[in-house]
Amino acid sequence: MKTKNISVQRLEFLIQRLENAVAVCYTAPENKDQGYPYAAGYARSCMQETAEQLKELMNTETGDLY
Repeated sequence: MKTKNISVQRLEFLIQRLENAVAVCYTAPENKDQGYPYAAGYARSCMQETAEQLKELMNTETGDLY
């Protein structure tokens, strides 16, 4: 199994981003200015960005991201 190094700060950032997306999914539907479309778009964007950063981590030689 290959291993990669990633800073705790970077992991915390990725986790916080995902937690924010979950929070938006809970609160946006109750907000008439946001609703389900906003929640879906926000969550999709968050997941895409997080997946892209994880792919970058996997593709770096050392495994270090910032």
